[in-house]
Amino acid sequence: MAVTAEVESSPAAAATGKLRYNSPLVQVSLIGVVCFCCPGMFNALTGLGGGGQLDHSTADNANTALYYCFAVFGVLGGLLPFSLNYHRAADAASVNDATYIAFMAFMLLGAGLSLLLLPASRIVRDDGSRATRMSYSSVSTEGWEILKLFGNWRMLLVLPAAWASNFFYTYQFNNVNGRLFTLRTKGLNNVFYWGAQMLGSAAIGYFLDFGFGFASSSRRRRGLCGVAAVAVLGTAIWGGGLANQLRYADGNWGERLIDFKDGRRYAGPFLLYFSYGLLDAMFQSLIYWIIGALANDTQILSRYVGFYKGVQSAGAAVAWQIDTHKTSLISQLIVNWALTTVSYPLLALLVFLAVKEEDSSVSSVEDGKEKDSKLSAPTSFH
Repeated sequence: MAVTAEVESSPAAAATGKLRYNSPLVQVSLIGVVCFCCPGMFNALTGLGGGGQLDHSTADNANTALYYCFAVFGVLGGLLPFSLNYHRAADAASVNDATYIAFMAFMLLGAGLSLLLLPASRIVRDDGSRATRMSYSSVSTEGWEILKLFGNWRMLLVLPAAWASNFFYTYQFNNVNGRLFTLRTKGLNNVFYWGAQMLGSAAIGYFLDFGFGFASSSRRRRGLCGVAAVAVLGTAIWGGGLANQLRYADGNWGERLIDFKDGRRYAGPFLLYFSYGLLDAMFQSLIYWIIGALANDTQILSRYVGFYKGVQSAGAAVAWQIDTHKTSLISQLIVNWALTTVSYPLLALLVFLAVKEEDSSVSSVEDGKEKDSKLSAPTSFH
């Protein structure tokens, strides 16, 4: 449901320090811990490939069900499998029970910590102001408004990118990390995969918000240069992925599994997997930045993001089933590469047609009618 809030300043709500329980810093930090314990653990487990099991079918079906639910409605964790399986034999195929127990413990902790989160109306900023009078629209209204976006030309230009943005996870997790590396190395790789996402999102976000050189003065120019940069990087990384995939074109890694202690033998595949994480964050942050530049009305933007996440999850659900049906790995790589490649010119066209400068007005859609709204600088996020 879309949420709007009006900002109210009140001298009576004077702040006494940044580490107050009701301060934005403490509450956002608490949300970060919850995200680490819940979706962070899920990402770490999924990133092992096959959910840590030799047979991928159970994990594929579970993730299909999960992402279909997302479609219908709405980093350090990698150290766990690495440390808990460090001393196991190099040919161990599946993680031990302690790994799953640790994941469940963190997730339960995260669920419990979520009960400590304060409602937005009780959070007081350092200047004494607070967000109050939260208003919510109905589920049916929002569902209908998001469905209408399938007729919105802006969202149609975003659609291929949205479909591609989680589609490649199945290939990268199950068929790169899950097939090439020893059990403990899979966990270590995940630490760097999600760490690369931090670097990638920060780098592309800074450039899109501030730029440098000739691109610093124009928002549209920053957007177009951002698309070009991600396109060049993406082409190089998927090209490297193809070269690596040709080493096991039939899907069977005939060599000894790669361990992080293998030196140069480990360096190339590790760099590829690290680069996949970097590209994922840059690709998604770019999409979010473009969506954020289309309007400054929070209700409209929440619908745009709802559309994006719905299509993204539907694409992921299909990808997990493709892997279940034992589709050749070369085919999976080519489809992933093609989907992202098709997205770049469409995103560039969207930036050219719809992204205006900060002091210009932009046409946005609300309740099926066109209206002008002044743009505010969006924040890039992954």
